[in-house]
Amino acid sequence: MKISIPFDQIIQRVKDRPKLLLWGLLPILLLFVFLIWRSRNSNSDTSEIIQGSIIESVYGLATVSSSEVYHLRVAIPSAIRKIFVEEGDQVKEGTPLVEFDSFGTMRSPLEGVVTNVAYETKETVVPQTPVVTVMDLRKRYLTVSLEEKGAVKVKKGQKVRIRFEALGEKKFEGEVKSVYPADGQFQVHIVPVGIPTEILPGMTADVAIETSSKENVILIPIKGIKSGKVKVLENGKVRVKDIEIGLSNGEYAELVSGEVRLGDKVLLQEDK
Repeated sequence: MKISIPFDQIIQRVKDRPKLLLWGLLPILLLFVFLIWRSRNSNSDTSEIIQGSIIESVYGLATVSSSEVYHLRVAIPSAIRKIFVEEGDQVKEGTPLVEFDSFGTMRSPLEGVVTNVAYETKETVVPQTPVVTVMDLRKRYLTVSLEEKGAVKVKKGQKVRIRFEALGEKKFEGEVKSVYPADGQFQVHIVPVGIPTEILPGMTADVAIETSSKENVILIPIKGIKSGKVKVLENGKVRVKDIEIGLSNGEYAELVSGEVRLGDKVLLQEDK
């Protein structure tokens, strides 16, 4: 059966097609406009100016070392008759290490672990080169190399926060023993407290040396500061304010001066 459609209905459908297409595209257009608005206003997140304590720290990657290491050396060439130990052996004070042709048996002056045996039996030892190394793994310290800008802030007795990546987020404490120059760099000697026995010399740790602190100060979020200015939201309007900051901990900075006050909402600015 053949169905015929009147010509005027065909014309009406053709006229209505743009309207239907427009209504179909309208949700897509609205979504597109919303996404553009959100991207342009993504930096409009705010954070309040608060009051609290702040600790300024110097950060670095430290290396674990042993404070008691013995390197067996000889003053004159001598052949080895016998080696009594292997790498990894636990030795006590007085344990035989190596017997030489020229001057008999040399013994360990400390309790520890043999970490290196550089020669074999019947070889001739070169003077002043380590033959056997014994290390006390219980007596450990950390050293961290700092740039000049950070080193000038570090002093003996300052507290240190220590974190070993292998132990997750668990933190330990320590104290600065000394700061000294070495080979054109500035080294900080840190004495740790209560680090576990599985932490061995040669391992690394993230350290934060607490160089200064203040209580009950006004704190401004670091992400809201750019070139000594902050953008503050006041009654729906954005005001740019000049500020001067002091101590900083990477998240907040101490307010030294500026026309802002506690509770003000600071616009967080994106890094570019």
